[in-house]
Amino acid sequence: MTTYPQRNDWRIRINGNEHGVPYVHVEFRDGSRVSVSIETREVLAGGVSPAKRLNDALRDIENNAEAYMQEYRRLNP
Repeated sequence: MTTYPQRNDWRIRINGNEHGVPYVHVEFRDGSRVSVSIETREVLAGGVSPAKRLNDALRDIENNAEAYMQEYRRLNP
């Protein structure tokens, strides 16, 4: 598992032994969690309210998609 530093209200985590499309977990300070596809930034599971709280994390995933994908593949060969 790789956990990236907290930013504002959230942080990114990538687990090993995952399945399906490559994704990251976005964890919020209040305990809300969202699974987001690295490639499409589609929310696959979970939720956060209000939904706009996810916007910064989605921009981060878009800007760092290559690095997150490499880490996902390293942990999930």
